[in-house]
Amino acid sequence: MDDIIKKSQFRIKKSLDKGFAYHHLAIARSDKFLRKHDSQRLPMFVVYVDLVGSTKMSSELDPEIFNTIIRVFSQEMAYVIEHFDGYVLKFVGDAVLGYFLASEKVAFVANKTIMCAKTMQLVIKNAINPLLENKNYPKLKIKITLDFGNCSIIRYGSDRNLSHIDLIGLTLNLAAKMQQKTQPDQITIGDHVYEKLNYKNKRYFFKIKQIQSLGFTMI
Repeated sequence: MDDIIKKSQFRIKKSLDKGFAYHHLAIARSDKFLRKHDSQRLPMFVVYVDLVGSTKMSSELDPEIFNTIIRVFSQEMAYVIEHFDGYVLKFVGDAVLGYFLASEKVAFVANKTIMCAKTMQLVIKNAINPLLENKNYPKLKIKITLDFGNCSIIRYGSDRNLSHIDLIGLTLNLAAKMQQKTQPDQITIGDHVYEKLNYKNKRYFFKIKQIQSLGFTMI
């Protein structure tokens, strides 16, 4: 964990001080995987991490500074997802969407997604925010949601290599909807994630008002 934080601090400092441009091609890795499994329906854990208050920041900060902060947030969250063997599906404005394949060891992957979410929080708290504060920039807060289920891979055109390809399905929709029930600095997971966790991770969550598979948020 310390190694993740240190590497993150190094990249962020370079980005804030020297205009370091990230060369991380996380989405290209996901794109390659999706094209390999075109038109398939696969069980996945989906993670949605949203930056809180970005609209206010965009109106108060210099555009170049704001763009740098969004880039730092998005890329560092992507690094965390890949560290835990996940794929980065897309950057959606002030949000990052990722997914983890559910192998035969589904419970193992489920617990790994929780570790990923906790690590995201630590990167925000211990790497990004201290360096932003040093520049008198606003600290970041995030909301993280996770759900599990089958997702369909869809290609939107005839070109197997160039046509846009994406994931669709109820699991992605629920992960996005759970954001509405999630407070800043919280992690919310669906029932299908919770039931696969070990006791150590389950004890960190409490039940919230159920809407379809919406279920638990972290204490």
